[in-house]
Amino acid sequence: MNILIVDDEKFNLRMAEELIKETIDDSSVFVCNLPETVLVQIEEHKIDIILLDIIMPNVSGIDVLKAIRKRKQYKDIQIIMFTGIKDKENLKLCFENGANDYINKPIDFVEFAARMKASVKARKNIVSLLEMANTITEQYQDLHNMTQELKNTQFNLIQKEKLASLGEIAAGIAHEINNPMGFISSNFEIMKQYMKKINTVMVFYKKFVQHLTEDKLIDGKVLQEKILIHDMEQKYNMDFILADFETMLIESIDGANRISKIVQNMQALAKTGTEHEWVYNDLNQIIEEGLLIVKHELKDVAEIDKQTTDGELNLLCNKGEVGQVILNVLLNAIYAIKSLTLKSLGKITIKTCAEGSYAVCQITDNGSGIKEEYLHRIFDPFFTTKDVGAGVGLGLSVAYDIVVKKHGGDFQVDSKVNQGSTFTIKLPMRGSI
Repeated sequence: MNILIVDDEKFNLRMAEELIKETIDDSSVFVCNLPETVLVQIEEHKIDIILLDIIMPNVSGIDVLKAIRKRKQYKDIQIIMFTGIKDKENLKLCFENGANDYINKPIDFVEFAARMKASVKARKNIVSLLEMANTITEQYQDLHNMTQELKNTQFNLIQKEKLASLGEIAAGIAHEINNPMGFISSNFEIMKQYMKKINTVMVFYKKFVQHLTEDKLIDGKVLQEKILIHDMEQKYNMDFILADFETMLIESIDGANRISKIVQNMQALAKTGTEHEWVYNDLNQIIEEGLLIVKHELKDVAEIDKQTTDGELNLLCNKGEVGQVILNVLLNAIYAIKSLTLKSLGKITIKTCAEGSYAVCQITDNGSGIKEEYLHRIFDPFFTTKDVGAGVGLGLSVAYDIVVKKHGGDFQVDSKVNQGSTFTIKLPMRGSI
């Protein structure tokens, strides 16, 4: 935490610097007795909190405050006015121009420590929210870049099929992203309302502390002020707000992580297949990522029965290409179940195991199945049994090419009309790392 102290009196600078170093852990303190150079100091030292004297020669603290707040990049810096004056109009002017708090001179150690710690906590919360917002923005940018990459590689058959797959599940992807984005936005709105209530109660605290500092309260009045503050806490339910604030922050971070995971899986699918990224990957993990992408397509259509092997099934492969194979087979299974218009949910069973030097994935559905006379043609380019407009016949052709020709594996299908299909994918593990 970088803290800047601005005061024309060296004694005040030295005392404030020592107190900050004693009370605020992991802080870097910078001092400035020339108010004209404050903006330069902020930029040079990446300042988080400013302790700003009001009365200084040449340039007043209020003028410096105004100059800081005029710059949008400094709007979130915590600014505490450092003053020995008791003029409430001046303090009001400070708050109207963007001050966050004030500390009286001469310095009272307890008050100084409490107010500085409160400012540090507020600054950390702001930084956390900004980082989260930046993360979400970057993830949306990644998604945009990925979409652009797909558009730029449509000339390649593999990429055209990927684009078709993405188009088929676009609504589901949007839904999966909109869900966490919805409660993140809702949480931010509620936290904004909470902050208004917290600030309202803080005003009463500040007045109470100010009155105590100025020795204006007699014993009876102290009790009366304490009761007033307690009533305000009860009115705004402060205990609940503080607990709920942390819960919503955790929920929002979890939502951002969910968006990040979806984007990462989409990026893996979107890769061109020309990167030669042959590394060891866990087949079970690739399947999990594929299921996450088609999650919304499965809703109200089929349930998943996973019978995956314990531990990892590591195979040397291009993860994006193998992910595309799994995705294409899953989408075909979903389409086959939809075409039967079952009264209850269909079922897709996914089994994985090791057979000798091969990792095996078997995907079975209880959908419409494939006619026997078509079975020998399903891996041919542009052959499809789907309705016109529902597919171009590249999915299984591309999948066969990836499994058999590029990875040296095996791809088999067994199917019966109105009973379902089983696709068996075998990929060589080629040892372990």
